[in-house]
Amino acid sequence: MVNVLKRMRGLQPLFAIRHGEGAAILPPPPLPQLTRLDLHYDRKQWNKSTRPARTLHKEHLPRLKYHNPGLPIRVEQGPGRLHLTFESADQNALSELETTSLETSNEGEFRATWSEVETKSKTASEATASSPSSADSTFTRSVELRLGPHQPRSIWSWFQAATKCDPVPPNPEETAQMEKLDEFFVQAEIDRQRVKAGMDAIRKQKEELQKARDAAARMANEE
Repeated sequence: MVNVLKRMRGLQPLFAIRHGEGAAILPPPPLPQLTRLDLHYDRKQWNKSTRPARTLHKEHLPRLKYHNPGLPIRVEQGPGRLHLTFESADQNALSELETTSLETSNEGEFRATWSEVETKSKTASEATASSPSSADSTFTRSVELRLGPHQPRSIWSWFQAATKCDPVPPNPEETAQMEKLDEFFVQAEIDRQRVKAGMDAIRKQKEELQKARDAAARMANEE
């Protein structure tokens, strides 16, 4: 039973990172490609103001990284903000990002600051390897979102709209396994409480028996 319990518990982290908010796949070209994600917030503070960024860091980003292992993600100490960098060979597609990523929350509109579309400068190795026939330009653009009072789910909704990422489709087999796992741990808790109740009853009986023995010993000494 113990080995089964350990194996079942070992599945929990896998299911937790493969499913849930943040489990999404970034779109392929020709849509703009998210090439970098930078998150800054006060990691030393545990309060309401840092909760949105902390939830994004601890819950959403691990799932996003799992399904998009090539995406560079950096989390640093600093004022709360989310910075995304996009690249595309289609300059117009980058220009349209600003109009398609507008989202609102209960606290009002998001205040996202978009940079101008720029031509990406090539590195020395890229410039050397390029030929006249491969002179197509690559463009880049970034956006910075101030992480104010917005709720974590609202921030993730904004991220989905900005990147056009798609939620990972449900896997019927894994969904069934997750349901069985939940049932297993519910039953395990019931069994644990039942065993605890039995142990408590045995301990109480021993205590009462010891009290009876002590009382009998006192009565014998008084005679």
